[in-house]
Amino acid sequence: MKIKTIVILLFLFAIHVSYGQQKKDTLITNSINRFEKRIKNLEIRDNDEIKNSIENVNNRISSQQAFNEQILNGISLQLESASYNLTIFGLLFAIAAIGFGAYVTYVERKVVKIGDEAKILLSKNQKIKEDVEEINRLIQSDIYNLYLKIKREETGHIIERLINIPKDVLNVGDSLLARELQEEDFPKLKRAYMKLARQDNVDDDYKDYYKVIFFQHFLNLTLKDEILRKEMLGFIPRGIEAAFENDMIKSTQDFTATLVNYGLAGYTNEINQFFNGLSRSEYKNFEEVYKVLFESLKSKKNRFDLWDIISASPGNGIANINYGILLKEKYQHETLTESESLSLQELERIIVLEQQGKLPKQQMQEAQKKQE
Repeated sequence: MKIKTIVILLFLFAIHVSYGQQKKDTLITNSINRFEKRIKNLEIRDNDEIKNSIENVNNRISSQQAFNEQILNGISLQLESASYNLTIFGLLFAIAAIGFGAYVTYVERKVVKIGDEAKILLSKNQKIKEDVEEINRLIQSDIYNLYLKIKREETGHIIERLINIPKDVLNVGDSLLARELQEEDFPKLKRAYMKLARQDNVDDDYKDYYKVIFFQHFLNLTLKDEILRKEMLGFIPRGIEAAFENDMIKSTQDFTATLVNYGLAGYTNEINQFFNGLSRSEYKNFEEVYKVLFESLKSKKNRFDLWDIISASPGNGIANINYGILLKEKYQHETLTESESLSLQELERIIVLEQQGKLPKQQMQEAQKKQE
């Protein structure tokens, strides 16, 4: 009974619920329909607004794009202009850099040159300072050496003048003959003489003055010089005539030194001229000259070779005999070779003939003519 009652109640409840549910569904359906209508109305309205908005946006985008293109074109033009300007600037900068580099190099060289010149100037100033101190010392303690120094400077100026005016030797030649000349003066005097020799119609007096200077101061250098040796050939006797005693001693030393260094055989003409001029001069019996000549030859062979040369020219006269006497005194008690003994025998014969005044005049004249 109870179960039936419960079943009936449950059935009724289910019917009630089913009816209530149907009612709710109907309400929901109606609500949904209303919403759909609203949504459709809204969609229609919103679509129009959206279209308008999209068109506006598209227009704005187009405008913005056009504006952006203009900006980009402007920027591109600016970049091209900037690039061109940079290229020009780079080129100008490169040129400027090259020019600046060249200028820096030029300045550097000038600075280096100035530095070198400054060193040279400093050296010259130091030398001047030393010279001034030396001169001051000489003034205070040694006036004679100061005088010699000044005289040497004057000699240099005289020789330089002769290079420019060779004929001025007639005015300054005596001054040079009285001075002590140095080996460094020889090339300058030769230069002046050669300049004079190249001139046309030059009086021999000018040349002879130079030759006297060469004979008294530089006979050894003159005989070694091929050009001046030819110029001096034949002048040696005149050089002896113009010499003083001290000049004869120095010239004899120079002459003998040349013979020893270069061989007597190559100077046969000069030897005979020297003895010929000595025989005809006031120094024919000047013992110092013969002693210097004899001692300067140094070796026995040279001394006999010299005698053989001069004895073959009788025209050399008394000078031959004076030299031969020294040779005899030195070696007559020594062991001699056959040729040396014959040389002394020839000396004895010549001495006897000279004492008797019987030297063949014709032979003497021929020998003298040959020398001239």
